[in-house]
Amino acid sequence: MEVFYYLVFGGLAAVVAGLELGKSAKDRVTTSQAFNSFKNNYVLVYSLMMSGDWLQGPYVYYLYSQYGFDKGDIGRLFIAGFGSSMLFGTIVGSLADKQYVSSSSISSPIVTDCAPR
Repeated sequence: MEVFYYLVFGGLAAVVAGLELGKSAKDRVTTSQAFNSFKNNYVLVYSLMMSGDWLQGPYVYYLYSQYGFDKGDIGRLFIAGFGSSMLFGTIVGSLADKQYVSSSSISSPIVTDCAPR
């Protein structure tokens, strides 16, 4: 079964690479140097943040197992945590767009951090 996932991933990666390399000059959007710099900085910081989040998963799993939770309970806890973050993050984000930036910039991280994980 593992070979299947590698084949699917490799096939899809080849399709994406072919589509990207097949673009002509008229298909590409020209952007300013300042925007490209901002975009590259954003991708770097986002990648570091996500890798830090992914690295904590095994430690949280181990912590739950030490508290006596079995594999199924730990899976349900992870699903409930990601699901609540998805739901509350979306709601808080839309509420933040409707409110003033100064008040939402303080309340949004607090409310989303209080969501159970």
